[in-house]
Amino acid sequence: MSWTHRLALAATALTLTAGLAATAAPAQASTAAAAAQPSIGSVSFSGTHGPGVGSPTITVNGSGFGATAPAGTNNNVTSCGTYTANGNAYGNQLYFTDDNNFEAGYSDAGGANCIGITVVSWSSTQVVLRFGTAYGSFAHWYLSNGDGYALSVGNGIFGGTVSGLS
Repeated sequence: MSWTHRLALAATALTLTAGLAATAAPAQASTAAAAAQPSIGSVSFSGTHGPGVGSPTITVNGSGFGATAPAGTNNNVTSCGTYTANGNAYGNQLYFTDDNNFEAGYSDAGGANCIGITVVSWSSTQVVLRFGTAYGSFAHWYLSNGDGYALSVGNGIFGGTVSGLS
């Protein structure tokens, strides 16, 4: 993913998050439109932060995610190396960006991110994710409390600051 795309994603996520916090009016969208657009209400992190530890768990709560995860492609062989259990790449349907540190799960015609995503569970209202084994394998390819992030599930985008890691 290009830096321009990364910055646009992060700016969009932060703008949307700020807009949601500032706007308390009830949504009056049609049922069909609401079903077509995933909405992320909250993201939480659990696990250990820092280098040399396994992937944290990321829990995404919201609505309209659909009954099953999007189709992913195996991400074990990347431009960064070959990994076992590195999760999948999901095009632009499921990806995570840690501001200026790493991306996971995104792919386009130029290839996939070096870190894949593993879907632990998926429902229409909750998605639970972990990163593949490339997570933590290079300088600052890991989450720390205080890192800014953006996450996309379908067309739903959410951003904020990582917290909750021990």
